[in-house]
Amino acid sequence: MRNWTKAVCALASVAMLAGTGACGGSRGSVAGGGGAGAKDPSEVTIGISMPEQQLERWRQDGDNLKKQLESKGYKVLLQFADNKTDLQASQIQNMANQGADYVVIAAIDGTAVGPAAEAAKSNGAKVIAYDRLIMNTEACDYYSTFNITEVGRLQGQYIVKKLGLDSGRKGPFNIELMTGSPTDNNAKYYFKGSWSVLEPYFKSGALVSPSGRVPRNLDDWQSIGIQNWDRQNAQSEMENRINSYYNKGAHLDAVLAPNDAIAMGTVNAVDAAGWDYYPIITGQDAEKANVANIVAGKQTMTVYKDTRKLADSTAKLIDTLVKGGKPETNDTFNNGDKDVPSILLKPVSVDKDNVKKELVDSGYISAGDAGL
Repeated sequence: MRNWTKAVCALASVAMLAGTGACGGSRGSVAGGGGAGAKDPSEVTIGISMPEQQLERWRQDGDNLKKQLESKGYKVLLQFADNKTDLQASQIQNMANQGADYVVIAAIDGTAVGPAAEAAKSNGAKVIAYDRLIMNTEACDYYSTFNITEVGRLQGQYIVKKLGLDSGRKGPFNIELMTGSPTDNNAKYYFKGSWSVLEPYFKSGALVSPSGRVPRNLDDWQSIGIQNWDRQNAQSEMENRINSYYNKGAHLDAVLAPNDAIAMGTVNAVDAAGWDYYPIITGQDAEKANVANIVAGKQTMTVYKDTRKLADSTAKLIDTLVKGGKPETNDTFNNGDKDVPSILLKPVSVDKDNVKKELVDSGYISAGDAGL
């Protein structure tokens, strides 16, 4: 039933696009790649669909990628979808209507965006998944991201080292686990990395979770997901756990927060509880407010993914395709329908000790924004 519904949606989208006079066959050669003739950048239109702009990282991703592509002479259509799946689908279809030869999609929901990706593909565009894989469709041509399993592994390893578990401390230590949005396939891979490190300590009893919010296995990761990776949703969740399980003096030693928005919600929940300490709190994205919290001792670490490098690698991928070449990839990800050629970049663990070196000295953020 799901596949039939998806197919109907895709066909409807294609029919709508056809009404605009676009022809998939004629533009298929324009998009380039795999031996097609090179095109002048001024003749190529690239659509960029970002999930939202409330989170600092998505504004940076969109702006960085647009700047990179425009510097090469391409016409760029950039839109943000306000975390609304229907709006994102509509925006992608409108990009195809406007003749986009390439569509770069950072999906809100990797499955729900499939029909829109298929419509763009049918209209002759090449589809590139950006940071989040587009699931269950043949329409995804390439995937450009960071090593997302390594992000989770870095978070798990940091907790283990900070608690001294790797040097023989037995605990038990209290930890609360959260994962990313249940609608984002990437969240599974982040948790896979962290769980590969933390699970043995749960089995040994060195780590325990008073709330009982621990997945039965990796496939149960969505049971601790925070919808839309949202700060307020995370804050509400942590306030509930604190009030229910830590209001009689139990000490919270660590929180696995998969990104900086969820980390910020956790910090806010701890502040609301009036504690005189902060547990180990992980994060991801190196957002300015979170980096300042790390310097201030509220958040403990974040995983830095230099979005400038991701924009650069994605722009180079497109430029190679436009010039008729074959991009260099270093991995594949199966999206349920195909193995998608992928470019994976390396993330970096950042805490108070290396904030200046990794973030300020590299020009990613200013010393003032970092609270230094």
